[in-house]
Amino acid sequence: MKKLFLVLSFLFFNINYGQINLSAIEGYWIKYKGEMKDGSDLSDGFTEDSGYMEYRINQRKLCINSNPVHKVNESCLDFTLINNFMKTSQYSGFVVEKATKDSLVLCEKIDGLADDKLKRAYFVRQEVIISKFKEENKNEKNIVASKLFAPKTNGTIEIDLNKAFKNNYSNFELVGNLKIYPDKKRIKTEITFSTQKDSSRIRLVKKVIDGTFEKWNLKDFKDYESIEIPFVLKSEITKTFWGISVIFFTTDLTEFERIYGVEMKDIRKSSDYFNKGLIAYEEKKYLESIAYFSESYKFNSKNIDALYNKAAIYFESGDKENACKVWLEISILGQVEGKQLFLKNCE
Repeated sequence: MKKLFLVLSFLFFNINYGQINLSAIEGYWIKYKGEMKDGSDLSDGFTEDSGYMEYRINQRKLCINSNPVHKVNESCLDFTLINNFMKTSQYSGFVVEKATKDSLVLCEKIDGLADDKLKRAYFVRQEVIISKFKEENKNEKNIVASKLFAPKTNGTIEIDLNKAFKNNYSNFELVGNLKIYPDKKRIKTEITFSTQKDSSRIRLVKKVIDGTFEKWNLKDFKDYESIEIPFVLKSEITKTFWGISVIFFTTDLTEFERIYGVEMKDIRKSSDYFNKGLIAYEEKKYLESIAYFSESYKFNSKNIDALYNKAAIYFESGDKENACKVWLEISILGQVEGKQLFLKNCE
């Protein structure tokens, strides 16, 4: 969603980072931090830094994997390296802002998008993460894997589970963990909670996961006796959806109802109030519009545009005091544009 009212003018300038050698950016990179190009905190529905992102750069191909367990759903783009710009299409690509032996900074470049809508990502080489984890756990034989350091499968466990259930689904959820034993060449799955007392279904879940040992790449994990990975599973059958979903590295079942940390029902309510706010504004019902944008933000705190619109309406209708209060709130949330609007218009 875009802000429709006040548009801040920025001074754009080009920074010459020099020619980047392809060899300097090749390899496996793991994202550890993100922000917007203008320096703002991630907003407008973008995930917090806990989200997993792996970039694999090889020759002139960029492959992106957002799943910390599976490597089968990579999205790959061909690119042309022009000075410090990885051009992936006629209108977009990534600017290489920094490239060292162990670190990489990439920033989106998309024609027509302002800096507060473009994302910058900070990466570290995968080898560095592996080395650091092993050093910190050098005396440990039994470890709990994390998103940043975990074995990966060359298959998708969700697909295996759905095939095993053969469309015979029911509504249930469970929490568990799988333990991989490299030396023993086996997996043991433990279910710690389930809303389903049907032991046959639980046994089937355990049987499928236990049977995936050969699919796991354990090259970096042979020094450990066991590697534990927690997970939650949801089996669902409704008029519009049926199937099994799995989320690893969590024991929180509410993760299934969340997008970017916000429940789906709240995202829908936020969007509904946002659209009502736009309609009310067009009808010059300013107080009503402000109320709708307030409700929109209440249901989805990632929707910073609702606050921008609220402040703009206050300012347009002559209520500078309240506009400044909202801009101050936006600036406290780490948004550069909000801070600039506050400094420009408020004492």
